[in-house]
Amino acid sequence: MNAPKRTVLSGLHHRLGARMTVFSGFEMPLSYSGIIEEHLAVRSQAGIFDLSHLGELDVRGPRALELLERALTNSAARLRDGEAQYSLMCGEDGGTVDDLMVYRLGAEHYMLCVNAENVETDRAWLSALNIHGASLRDASAETALLAVQGPDSAGILAPLADFAIDAVGRLHAAAGRVAGVRCLAARTGYTGEDGFELFVAAESATALFESILDAGARAGLKPCGLGARDTLRLEAGLALYGHELDRSTSPLDAGLGMFIKFGRDFIGEAALAGQRGGGLKKQLVGLMSEDARSIARQGYRLFLNAREAGVVTSGTFAPMLNRPIAMGYLSSGEIAPRTAAPTGKLEVEIRNRKVPATIVPRPFYRRIRHAAA
Repeated sequence: MNAPKRTVLSGLHHRLGARMTVFSGFEMPLSYSGIIEEHLAVRSQAGIFDLSHLGELDVRGPRALELLERALTNSAARLRDGEAQYSLMCGEDGGTVDDLMVYRLGAEHYMLCVNAENVETDRAWLSALNIHGASLRDASAETALLAVQGPDSAGILAPLADFAIDAVGRLHAAAGRVAGVRCLAARTGYTGEDGFELFVAAESATALFESILDAGARAGLKPCGLGARDTLRLEAGLALYGHELDRSTSPLDAGLGMFIKFGRDFIGEAALAGQRGGGLKKQLVGLMSEDARSIARQGYRLFLNAREAGVVTSGTFAPMLNRPIAMGYLSSGEIAPRTAAPTGKLEVEIRNRKVPATIVPRPFYRRIRHAAA
């Protein structure tokens, strides 16, 4: 068995006393002070995460956009310089190869931020489609990624930046220096909160992390691990590759139809158009156990009227709701009419007992947006 990879921040995580785990082949911090404490810090003040296990693919040249329009479900042609969008790559059958963020950095320059476990798959997939010779380069090893998330994130970063980072709009990015370190600051994230993701040269990541941690300490910023990242994304109802998304699951199954722009002849379009017109194989739903204490984990079976009806994909305790939540798929025979969101009661099998649960809307938690003064 191969030893796990380490990000450039691994030494810092150990010095900060992080509990470590292995995720997507990387040794990563699970938590520092505790998952719930870190989760609540992000919801109320701010937290800083190491996301350097994620991959960055650089796509450039006159044929760069052509490659992305063929490979991605969303249309990168809609982007202007400094804008970002969520997108997916699908196989011919409509199954999800990966979900990712696309950043337009210039007229012929794009960056894709992809899931750690899929970097090699994505690079090979794009290379096979790159028949017209766009420049495609894997910049993952030389790039680190820090995320500062939470309602106080802009206030913490603004005094450190030599540009108006607090004026960067949602799903936009700008280059500049933060704490003297050159980076690309994107107002994106995976927590359901306001925040930034900072792409930086790997050799500068430790200095930047420490500077932000020091500057944010008075505001309550905490270092956060993957445990809080998962509970935060689940409260926000966000899909995770390997749980809600995989090669056997389409974006439509996962309720991500808004990120599919038809009429562009992208890979998988025909299959997705057929699903859109003829019904889905399964549908992602939000769940809450009615006893408010039983946690439904990935792989637990769902039952409706005593027959197996689906499976749980993710489950956790939600600190902001003070109760467990979960997401799972109901099979096609159990899907409500397309004009209505799935509702109703079912049961989830937890440790050989069937616990009543309710289908609920997602997201489970939505951040409060304060009006500008």
